[in-house]
Amino acid sequence: MLKKTTTRQSYEDTAHQFADNVSTIAPIASLERFIHMVPAKAKILDVGCGSGRDAKILSERGLQVVGIDFSDNMIKIAREQAPLAEFHQMDMEALTFPKQSFDGVWAACSLLHLTKQAMPQVLSDIHALLKPEGVFYLTLKKGTGEVFEEDLRYGAHKKFWAYYEEDEIRTLLKNALFAVDECVCVDKTVPYQTHLAYRIFCRKN
Repeated sequence: MLKKTTTRQSYEDTAHQFADNVSTIAPIASLERFIHMVPAKAKILDVGCGSGRDAKILSERGLQVVGIDFSDNMIKIAREQAPLAEFHQMDMEALTFPKQSFDGVWAACSLLHLTKQAMPQVLSDIHALLKPEGVFYLTLKKGTGEVFEEDLRYGAHKKFWAYYEEDEIRTLLKNALFAVDECVCVDKTVPYQTHLAYRIFCRKN
C-alpha cells in the first residue's frame, strides 16, 4: 500500500510537469493501429490515462473514450486537455464498470505500476470489461523484477515499477484469456524514456 500511495502522490505533485514532458511523445503509430482495429465510434477505456494525451487523440477520431487515473490532479488536466472524453478518478485495481462495457482497452505505460502479484487479477478484470473480440493494447517496460525508487526525471519523487520479458507477458495474457496479435520490443526514441518497452496488441478470446 505504501508503494501505491507514494506512486500516486508522485503523480499528484508533478502532474503539470508530467503533462508537459509527455505531450509530444504520443505513440501515434500504435494509436492509429488501435483506431483501425476497433469499430467506428467504439467505446474505449483508457486505463491510467494520465494527462489525457492519448484520450484526446482517440476522442477526436470519433471514439467514445472513458479515461481513469488514480491521480486527481491528472484527471483535472485530462478534462481540460481532452474535453470530448469522459474521466473518472479510479484505481485500476478496483474497476467498477459493468462487464462487456468496452470495445477496446488502452493501457499505455500504466500497468507497469502494478505489483506482479496484482497483475493477473487486473488483466482478468480488463478481460471481463471487454466485449467479445475486444481489443486490448498495453505497453510495459522491458526488464526483470520490481523496483521502488526515485524517478530521477522528477527529483526525489519515488515510484514503483515492474519490469517484464516477452515470455512472461505472453504467459500472463494467455492465462487471462487474451490472444496476442503482436508483442514487439521498441527502442527508446527520446531521452525521457527510461527503458526499452514492449508494445502489445491482443484480443479477448
